[in-house]
Formats: sequence, structure tokens, C-alpha cells
Amino acid sequence: MSVIQQIVALQKIDSQLQDIAELLGDLPGKVDALKDEELGLAKSIEDGKARIKVLELELNKFDSLMTDYNEKIDKHKDQLYLVTSNKQYDALQHEIDHLKGELDEIETNALEFAEEKETIETRMKSEEENLDSLSKDLVGRREKLEVLMNESSEEKATLDKERVKERDSIEPTTLARYDRIHTARKGLSVVLVEGSACGGCGAFVPPQVVSEVKAGKGPKTCDSCSRFLYYESN
Repeated sequence: MSVIQQIVALQKIDSQLQDIAELLGDLPGKVDALKDEELGLAKSIEDGKARIKVLELELNKFDSLMTDYNEKIDKHKDQLYLVTSNKQYDALQHEIDHLKGELDEIETNALEFAEEKETIETRMKSEEENLDSLSKDLVGRREKLEVLMNESSEEKATLDKERVKERDSIEPTTLARYDRIHTARKGLSVVLVEGSACGGCGAFVPPQVVSEVKAGKGPKTCDSCSRFLYYESN
């Protein structure tokens, strides 16, 4: 087998592997991204549940404190009618005002906690709906990916073995050149000569080069895109 025939054989294998990769497309990446999003939503929901438990405990404490403070205030108000001096009256009134100030602070904190709880519950409801939809989408995409991978895995494994064997048979310098072109030209290192034009970029190929390509001399490359050229008779 000539050098150009070896390169053509390798290109065909690489093109088939590229087709398999394109068949899967970005599905594996999308599945991974959806999985990460699913885990993120699940964690956010769990964190939300934990925070709500803390808030509910604090709200219960606030309720208990507000009840105690209201009872103390009512008790002091009742005592106002029993005092016999202005000094006692002022002292009780001062204590009532102090208790009212602390009660206001407790009520403000309770309101903030209740608002936070409501915000988290609203967010969690949305996240749970998104998680349900995402999980269904993820199941569907995983099933599709699994089918595609099962269909192509055996073929890919065979092609990978053939590729290694083919690459081992090509002289290192030529192989390195092939790889450079493969990277630069989006996976297409070898193209047909179509009349007097390069099948890759369409550039003019001199008659002498065309004749040498047809005769199997070479390998020859396109002066414009550097791809290897080959001829395939009908």
C-alpha cells in the first residue's frame, strides 16, 4: 500500500469516527449540564427546607416571647390603677414603655423572619416545579444518549482499533503532517482532485501535479490549503 493509500485509509477511519461524534453531538455535554443543574436545584431545595425549619423554630420563639411581653405589659397596666404615688406610677410606665420597645423589636424580627420564610417557600415551589421538569427531560436525554451510544459503541471500538493499526503503519513525519492538517482543516486532511481543482478548497491544481496524483506519485498536497490530494478512478 502506497503512502497516499495509507493516508486515505486513515482519513476514512477518522471521518467515520467524526460522524459518530457528530451523531452524539453535544448531547453528552447537555446531559452533564442538566445533571449539574438537577443537583444544584436539589441542593437548593434541601437548603431551603433546612432554613425553613430554623425560621419556624425562631418564629415559635418569637410568638412565645410576644405572648410573655404582652402579658407583662397588661399586668403592669393593671398595676397602674393600684399605685398610690407618682413615683410608682412613673416607674411602672417606664417599665411598660421599655417592654413595648422590646416587643416592637421582637415583632420586627418576627416579620422579617416570616417574610424570609415566605420568600424561600415561593422559591422552593418554583425550584421543585423546575426540578420535576428537568428530571423528566434528563431521563429522556439519557435514554436517547444511551441508545445512540449503544448503537455506535461497537462500531467506534472497531474503528479505534483500525485507526491505531493504520497510524502505526504510516511513517512518523508524514503522520505528524497529517495530524497538523487534520487539526487546521477541521478533520479533513485528504481530498480528491476534482478535474483540475482541489476537492477541499477549490484551488487550481497544476496539470503536472494532477498527473502525478493520478499516477499515485507522492504524496502531493494542495498549494493553497495544504491538504493531501488523491485520485479515485470511476
